[in-house]
Amino acid sequence: MSSEIIFKEIEDEESFSKIENIEREAWGMPDLELVPRRLFKATKRSGAVLIGAYDKNELIGYVWGWVGNLPEYGFFIYSHHNAVKKAYQNLGLGFKLKIEQRKWAIKKEFKLINWTFDPLQSKNAFLNLHKLGAVCNTYKENYWGEMHDAENIGLPTDRFYVNWYIESRRVEDRLQSKFDDYSSSLKSANLVLSAERKDNFLHPTDLKLNISKDLLFVRIPPNINEIKKENNSLAIEWRMKTRKVFQHYLKKNYTIVDLYVMKNPEEIETYYVLQKNFEL
Repeated sequence: MSSEIIFKEIEDEESFSKIENIEREAWGMPDLELVPRRLFKATKRSGAVLIGAYDKNELIGYVWGWVGNLPEYGFFIYSHHNAVKKAYQNLGLGFKLKIEQRKWAIKKEFKLINWTFDPLQSKNAFLNLHKLGAVCNTYKENYWGEMHDAENIGLPTDRFYVNWYIESRRVEDRLQSKFDDYSSSLKSANLVLSAERKDNFLHPTDLKLNISKDLLFVRIPPNINEIKKENNSLAIEWRMKTRKVFQHYLKKNYTIVDLYVMKNPEEIETYYVLQKNFEL
């Protein structure tokens, strides 16, 4: 990788032709489910945001979204893809692409960007909620139906629908690395879904639906993809128990505001943070 990655809107035919390969590589997407290059081109040329990350002249990642309009939000940007080639993953490029998308949206006078992601994908949760400052109060059950890519095959496609209020103080603080410390609040009395390790896997336990504290915590595995490879029935159990917890507490006026990561010598623990009566 060169010392400087360049970000710019995708306009040229060569880049459009490479986007499909990034879909394949980033997500293990079968051809049947690829978004075709013509759709990227059509949306971009009709006002969508499509920004590429380039290493020299090679397209290595992109972020893609379009204008939405719903009664509860007004006009906003719906961000559908944020993808990086495998060789460039875990280098912070997904975060930088979202920042470029935010700059584009602010320039166009949008206040909100939203998107979906799998609640069991802890890396996505850490990026979306912790680093970027998005929040979630909507849970979509089996939102995309059956999918066949490497990340989704074998699981119902439940999704968080998150809102990123791009000019809020919360987002400004997160982008300046100002984060909340939940270490003193994470107690058994606030834990509505806990877990225990057995047979080399993390299993969900002690689901509680009768707690009403201001802050609640929901534990998820840090490595759901590894669990799926070895024990898909356990991955489905995680899906069903977390679905029940999130659907219950979101109806009780809780908002999912963060993913708290606690690093122990033995393992990494990951917890969603739910806040009651949350306001920006």
